[in-house]
Amino acid sequence: MHRLTLLILQGPASPFLKEVAREAEALGARVFKINFCLGDTVFWWPRKADWFAGPSEDWPGFLHDYLRRNDITDILMLGDGRPKHAAAVEAAREAGARVHILEHGYLRPDWLTIEPEGMSGRSWFPRDASALRALADGMPAVDLRSHFSSSFLTYALYDLAYHIPNVLLGWLLHPHYRTHGPVHPAVEYAGWIRKGLTSRRRRRQAQEVQRGYLPKETSPPRYFLFPLQLPGDYQIRIHAPFGDHFEIVAATIASFAREAPLEARLLFKIHPIDNGLSGWTGFIAGEAKRYGVDNRVDVIDGGDLEKLITSAAGIVTVNSTVGLSAVMAGKPVITLGAAIYDIAGVTHQDSLASFWRAPQAPQAGMPQVLAKALVATTQVRGGFLGAEAIAIGARNVVERILEPSPALERPSAIANAYRYQPELERAPVTAP
Repeated sequence: MHRLTLLILQGPASPFLKEVAREAEALGARVFKINFCLGDTVFWWPRKADWFAGPSEDWPGFLHDYLRRNDITDILMLGDGRPKHAAAVEAAREAGARVHILEHGYLRPDWLTIEPEGMSGRSWFPRDASALRALADGMPAVDLRSHFSSSFLTYALYDLAYHIPNVLLGWLLHPHYRTHGPVHPAVEYAGWIRKGLTSRRRRRQAQEVQRGYLPKETSPPRYFLFPLQLPGDYQIRIHAPFGDHFEIVAATIASFAREAPLEARLLFKIHPIDNGLSGWTGFIAGEAKRYGVDNRVDVIDGGDLEKLITSAAGIVTVNSTVGLSAVMAGKPVITLGAAIYDIAGVTHQDSLASFWRAPQAPQAGMPQVLAKALVATTQVRGGFLGAEAIAIGARNVVERILEPSPALERPSAIANAYRYQPELERAPVTAP
């Protein structure tokens, strides 16, 4: 078994990493932790940790020395996009340490992702159908049902517990630290307060929009569903064309106006934990009017996602896990950014223009093959919230760190994950 000396960097705002440390130590590993801000200490206390509170330009040198002095064999971190984490990946490569990227599961619900060095466009997961079949051979069917309870209130309280100490005392104790989020936490919370105050109105509006797309007495219109992601998410910032969700949405509307059949509609669904600051409803309405399709484009903030997926002609996404859920439901999906499941036989491989007219559904059996291959390599059961989900997830993460899948090898070259960018950059149509 691999001799493990594990360094943990930032993780989810929950006790998950502390449980990972306990599980690793129970198996004889040595565990180290580097904190960058007070929020990092909240869910690690009373365990001891080291600190880096210097300017960002000093971080690579600090980490190189730290890895050498402590004989670190493995590093665990949440996501590959935060600047300090991205730098840590490079430092670990140079030091010969293995990197494990932790995230919410590609499969939902109740799964976690644990894979080497990167996700999405940086993932080592094979993109060849024959390789997937080889991985899936002999694997049991994947249970995609929910096994753990979740609470948005718990999520919100944990988030507050993480950020409030940084806001109140961070300026004094770690003045060089900058949050990885796109806006200050106080601004984000203001958005959530406003969203909470308008929840009833938004729920009524969502029900009204959904009735137009899922009528009970007539056949639903032919529509495409675009589940929006969080604009500040690193899945958009580093794994998508332009690195800008608004630009992608505008280009998609232009393509829809230019290429989609006149009877088709396009429905954008706001992410359930969008803080309301994005202004999606106004932005999308403005772009739809600009291209003359304001009577065929709508936005829904809420609604029944499963029903909307089931009734849609196809799903347009950047790289959302909703797209993978739609694949599992056998629906046609096109991914405009880097997505681990963007594979021939699984997703639409032709142009976005052709998707509006003739979306390609997954080949028979391929969603199940993909799920088995993901579980064999990058997915483990568990979650970041709830005692049972954390306990099971931490145990499974440590086991995968100790024995990663031999099928995952660093690719010699990264495939063109942004193959739709030239099409999205086409000159927009002129509204009639």
